Amino acid sequence: MKVTNGKIVILIGIIHTVSTLMPFVYGKQFLNFGQQFFFNINAGFLEMGQLDYETFAAFWCFFFGLLLFPLGVLLDYVEKKGMQIPRQFIWSYLVVILLGVYMIPLSGFTVFLLPHAVYMLVKYGKGKGRELQYQSKG
Repeated sequence: MKVTNGKIVILIGIIHTVSTLMPFVYGKQFLNFGQQFFFNINAGFLEMGQLDYETFAAFWCFFFGLLLFPLGVLLDYVEKKGMQIPRQFIWSYLVVILLGVYMIPLSGFTVFLLPHAVYMLVKYGKGKGRELQYQSKG
């Protein structure tokens, strides 16, 4: 099995999702979510200034991990088909990650995603004028 950037992003999504379920991270919040059958876990802006920040953070931490799955599947598909990852994607991925690093420096953005984005930039993003390149298989 060849390691692709897509598989790396999927793995980061798995780590992110599973770590939020651990008791010492957001276990208490997920227990409460389960008691509500994961429906309407937070009233959001309807609470008028009484936002439960721990519940909101637990949701977004978990949900971000889930969002990494389709991104990883797409990247894996692109690479397996022999196509070049678009330089614009790599730069936008890096910008989003740098915003996350700036906002939450002691997080998975810095530890996992930033090194991955730099790796992608070094490996794929240097060339000028690179477009998607299709390589025929077989």
